[in-house]
Amino acid sequence: MRRLVLLSGLPGSGKSTYVRASFPNAIVISSDEIRKGMTGSYAILAPDMQDVYRAMIDKANHVFRENDDVTIVLDSTFLDEERRMFFLSRIKGADQIVLIALLYHSIDTVLSRNMAREKEKRVPESVILEMAQRFCLPKGEEKKRYAAIQTVYID
Repeated sequence: MRRLVLLSGLPGSGKSTYVRASFPNAIVISSDEIRKGMTGSYAILAPDMQDVYRAMIDKANHVFRENDDVTIVLDSTFLDEERRMFFLSRIKGADQIVLIALLYHSIDTVLSRNMAREKEKRVPESVILEMAQRFCLPKGEEKKRYAAIQTVYID
């Protein structure tokens, strides 16, 4: 089975830590790692984030073409329907799609976790607060695309 997992959550919510613990045998495609490969640093944004997303999609499609039994985890924020559907409409070959959302009871948890990250990976607090306003779980037609939607509370 070709399984695609979208890992959704704010910067500093523990997505990369969660995926290492929960999917040790998966192929992880991280927007942070792709961006670092393009710019040389976690702290530098790509001139066009669409290039990062296209690279993630290309890699996922390549892995699915080459493997019949594989789990791919896309590690990015995936905060809203527009971003998730951008990926889902372009990645081909997944037999099962799962969304795992890392949620929190208090935004203070995410902000303190962000500050505990290595300096190069920290995201400005104002950006995290803005992103928190944009986050929404799937509903309607988008919700039908997933075999499962799991919420994991980090605090």
